[in-house]
Amino acid sequence: MRQIPVDTSAMTVMLIQVPEKKVKNRETGEVAVDKTSGKVLYNVNVAVIVDGRPDAVTIVVAEDGIQTDLMPGMPVELPGLVARPWENDFGHGISYRAIAVAAKQLTPAGSNGKG
Repeated sequence: MRQIPVDTSAMTVMLIQVPEKKVKNRETGEVAVDKTSGKVLYNVNVAVIVDGRPDAVTIVVAEDGIQTDLMPGMPVELPGLVARPWENDFGHGISYRAIAVAAKQLTPAGSNGKG
């Protein structure tokens, strides 16, 4: 499957809600797991803000990549974010996957970040 790296340096990413387990089968409640590692996958809903315009996006992250103290509204980082185009008999789109989701380390106002 083709993967396209996503550069988040020109955008603000804010957590919309606490990450939730990704459901593979809504009828049975089966939870999605990573095919390689077997780890449970989570949906992480974020607002991606570019040029002042927000869009809601869902990012998939494995359970061991989720910082435990995340709160809605906080800026976050998504290391290893990739876009994956997909297509099947029912449609097509783009899914997003990241290695982790963590609180973004903010630089105090007026600081150049060099201590």
